[in-house]
Amino acid sequence: MFNPLDLTYLKHQLPSPEAVMALLAFEQEGDLVRAAKLLQTSQPALSFHLKKLESTLDFPLFSFSGKKKVLTRMGKAYVRELQKMVRSYHHGSERILKEAQAIEHQQLRVAGRRELLIPFLPFPFPGKLEFMQTTSNEAVEALKKHQVDLALSARLQNSADLVAKLFFESGMKVIYPKEWKRFDLDMVREKPVVAYGTHQAYLADYLKARKIPASEIQVTRVVEDWFSVVEWVKLGQGWALIPEEWKSHASNIEEIHISEKVIEKQKVYLFFRKEDRKSLWVKHLENWLETRKN
Repeated sequence: MFNPLDLTYLKHQLPSPEAVMALLAFEQEGDLVRAAKLLQTSQPALSFHLKKLESTLDFPLFSFSGKKKVLTRMGKAYVRELQKMVRSYHHGSERILKEAQAIEHQQLRVAGRRELLIPFLPFPFPGKLEFMQTTSNEAVEALKKHQVDLALSARLQNSADLVAKLFFESGMKVIYPKEWKRFDLDMVREKPVVAYGTHQAYLADYLKARKIPASEIQVTRVVEDWFSVVEWVKLGQGWALIPEEWKSHASNIEEIHISEKVIEKQKVYLFFRKEDRKSLWVKHLENWLETRKN
């Protein structure tokens, strides 16, 4: 009796894969030549593995019936044990693969800016979701390094290793304090604006469409996320431009939706690695994205 974790012992006792295949092929074909042909190897190579295997055992594997090489009684019993071992390995591998791919056992790590993670929260994932707040660039880099499984970004990344799926596209809207009672072109010039630092291109497009020089507006705050934009508007610090997808949930804020012809829609993408394309969780994700579109 031996300790199954005694690797030094097992190293000298377990047969090599080549020896196992050689013996199983010989038992199946009953002939060295046909066994070698079955394994697409040479007869001398097959004989070498069989002799090496037999030398490690305390009993003979083969005898002769006339000139024909046959298995001994002990050899046949040994083959039956090897067959059980191979079948057990095959069934165990299939079971482990099935369990590993079961979507309810998956843990998805999702990275992105805080305001981009919010629309992802309704994702009905049966496994476990873990969120990491980062910049868009950091999210994509973490994905490439296998630190996360999904990355959210408003910028389309060109990478041979990643797949991009459109998560959502959103028109833009103006939000302003309700106490102003109205919002028009004159107020664009008169009232200060709260700008989102990395999305000022939308503000520039809006001003261009309204034929207002950027020099004629007052930027009172430049912040780094939609949360902060909304909070400053709630405090009466100015008007702002935000995506329609983002809900202000504030009773003291009014909204004006803008024609998509004036400003290009904001697009947000989900990125995952190409190697995960056939994973069940990716299929589940793609089905959800398709449902959202409809």
